Order: sequence, then C-alpha cells, then structure tokens
Amino acid sequence: MESVAIWQYIYFGTALRYFQDVQEGWPVHGENFILDNLDSFLRRLKEFALPVTERAAVDLRVIREELAETDAQHKLTSDEAKRLAQEVKDVRNTCEAEARGKMAFIVTDKRLDVLKLLADVRGLMAPGVFDSLPDVAQYDLLEAGKCIAFERPTAAAFHLLRATEGVLRHFYCSIVRRGRVDPMLWGAMVQPLRKRKKAPPVELLDNLDNIRRSFRNPTQHPDKIYDVQEVQDLFGLCVDVVNRMVTSPHWRSLS
Repeated sequence: MESVAIWQYIYFGTALRYFQDVQEGWPVHGENFILDNLDSFLRRLKEFALPVTERAAVDLRVIREELAETDAQHKLTSDEAKRLAQEVKDVRNTCEAEARGKMAFIVTDKRLDVLKLLADVRGLMAPGVFDSLPDVAQYDLLEAGKCIAFERPTAAAFHLLRATEGVLRHFYCSIVRRGRVDPMLWGAMVQPLRKRKKAPPVELLDNLDNIRRSFRNPTQHPDKIYDVQEVQDLFGLCVDVVNRMVTSPHWRSLS
C-alpha cells in the first residue's frame, strides 16, 4: 500500500493534454517544456503501474532520446511535432483502455484525523505515551489506525484490544514483582491490583474492567461486529486507559 497525492494523477492527465496540443516551434529543453513533460509522463507510467501503456510507449521513448540530443535552443520542427502528436495519441488510446481496469479508493473523513490514523497514531495519544509502549502494543495501535481509516472496524477492534491488554500486562508487571498470576489474563490482572495497598486509581481499574466486559470478551468470541462509529468510540476508551497507565507513577521500564 502506498499513498499518492491526487495531484499526481491530475498532472499526469495534463501532460497527455499538453502533447495532444503540441505544435511546431515549441521549445524542447528547459523546465515544463517538451523533454521535461515527456520524462514526467514516462516516469508516471511506471509509478502508476501501467505496464501495457509502458510497452506501448516504446516509440515515444525513441522520440525522447532523439530530442534529447538536440541543442539547448532547439524548437520542434513541423515533422517532429506531427510525429510526437501521433505517438501520444496512440499511447493515450492504450492508456485509456488499461486505466479502465484500475481502481482508486478514497479514504473518507472520520471523527478521528485520517492522516494521523494512517501515519501518526502517536499524535492521537498523550505526548510521549506511544514511544513508551511495548513494541507489540505499538504495532497493534498502528494497525488499528489503518483499519479505522480503511473502514475495517472489527479488525481495528481486535488490534485496539490486543494493544490495551499488552499495555495492561506491562503495567501489571511494573507493580507486581512477585507472585504474578499465570497466565496473565485481563481480569486476573486487574483484581489483585485493586487489593494492593497503593492501588492504581479506581477510575482506571473500573475503565479496564468495563472494556474487558463490554468489548474485549464479546470481541474475542464471535459475538461482536463493529461499525466505524463504534470502533472510533472504542479507540477513545482504549487510548484513555493506555494514557493513564503509561503516565501513572507505577509505570516503569521492564527492559
């Protein structure tokens, strides 16, 4: 998966239009002139994964090499202009046919910032929190952001809850040095934390229990399907408890 600015496609189309209008006397060299536009057009055939059009453009590449050998002040002759226009017309026909088989998908706006979901999940958390998380929790939060952006909400919920449980395990081990529960299951970790003399805030523990009962358990089993609005709410709940755990005085490095 890679992101491509819509402007790149617009620019690609303007290059095609430019060559359809090509005329005798147009400058060959220099920025935004014939060679510059040819190079941009040919490069984008590869970038946009149009292999059939790339092969059809072989004669266009020949013209490009011939024009590149002309002097810096060269302007298109009548024959060069006609030949270039014809080759571009042929390539355009192939490009149109191939492009009909390509699909582009637009990421729609969400309540959460889509650009942050795709590339800056740490920016949706309290400062410094993301970088303090275990590697697997970081991975799951990054994946959750992408899943929300691309509207795969149930998959996003799995990643969010895995991330939260991973952070809870780290938090639990930061506090409990001896006699840890085995296996370290969500509910089994929260209950002994409540009984400690210097227990974490009750609001945090209540929120963790609520997420476990209301979301983690039904999601773990085939009982729950999310929509994109629900999973954005869940994102907020999970990020809240993660922020609270990491900024708690109990949190420490386990490395």
